[in-house]
Amino acid sequence: MRNLLAILLLSISTLLSAQQMNPGILIAPNNSSVHANAIKFYSGQIERNPSDVKSILLRSELYKALNMREEANADIDLAMAINPYSYLYMNKAERNKFFARRNYSYFDLKDMTNDISFEKSYILLDEYNRLMDGNHVPSKTKSLFELALIALDKKDFDVAEKMLSAVSSIDNNLPLYHDIKGIIYLENGDAEKAIQSFTKAIQADSLFTIAFHNRAVAYKMLGDYEAAENDFNTALSQRVDMAKVAFSKAKLLELKGDIAGARYFYQSAISRQVDYPEARLNYTVMLKAAGEYTRALIEINELIKEYPDNVENYYVRAGLHFIYGEYANAVDDFDTYLFSNPNDVDVLFYRGLCLVMDGNVTRGCQDINVSIENGYDNYDDIYLFMCE
Repeated sequence: MRNLLAILLLSISTLLSAQQMNPGILIAPNNSSVHANAIKFYSGQIERNPSDVKSILLRSELYKALNMREEANADIDLAMAINPYSYLYMNKAERNKFFARRNYSYFDLKDMTNDISFEKSYILLDEYNRLMDGNHVPSKTKSLFELALIALDKKDFDVAEKMLSAVSSIDNNLPLYHDIKGIIYLENGDAEKAIQSFTKAIQADSLFTIAFHNRAVAYKMLGDYEAAENDFNTALSQRVDMAKVAFSKAKLLELKGDIAGARYFYQSAISRQVDYPEARLNYTVMLKAAGEYTRALIEINELIKEYPDNVENYYVRAGLHFIYGEYANAVDDFDTYLFSNPNDVDVLFYRGLCLVMDGNVTRGCQDINVSIENGYDNYDDIYLFMCE
């Protein structure tokens, strides 16, 4: 037994650097005697625990290495019969497909009763001051604009609209009036009217950087990526220091499939504004999608250390734990996320999946069934079969 373990350890250490699969699944070196001994070892494991899916899959890989295809396929069929999710043990890329990409808004996580500061969201304070001073805006109108911007930050578009109506009775040709009007259209999903409003803002003030940015976002919503990129480039040419524009351009480039460009602009946004957790989170998710799991895990761990109250970070890290086959860690992170978002049926389903993968089928199926009963519909019949 001691010799066998020594052989197995030698086999494992030889292949760690080249391993392409789940860390728990190893292909032994091209040595038939080592393969045979390893098969005996895992067969013993399976005999003691017939439901040990990992050992069954390990043995199937060893059979493949010996060109024993029939036996290898039989083991795969056996593993799938025991646990229909068994294929997820085999390949990180398959596990990476499981978790949906999400849009994150850190502002939404803040206590809206404290420190409302509109320059953090829709406009920069220095540009706001330039617009007010340059257009000699009276104090009453300025107060109405400030209230409208605070309402936007609270996502209270009705109040923002009322403030704009009050501004309109005084002067409806101010560039900020058209910009805020465009934002309301944009937030309500009317990109075409938003573009019209942002264009009026730009015509009224050709140096209105955030209006170019906002029009680019509207073009992106319509799928006109070329026009969007042109406006982002104009905004960056006016204000190279504006991290928000670099971040938005990074998201556009990622959407276009330009990962190298997206990486550059995510990094640019982060370098321009160190305290930019939303950009850092998106950058981390991009690394995950690109298969750079180790780098993504380093980044998300740093984010959690610096922003422990932002629960979206835990959702992303749970997905990385899942990819690495660390299902118990994934469950812990999903627990943290679900404590603040108990009605998120997607994440409830994912937690159930991780529990099942970790061997806790009863509790996992409870999560899966509850998520489906409450509206989760992105599932295959295989889940229902397993949890009946």
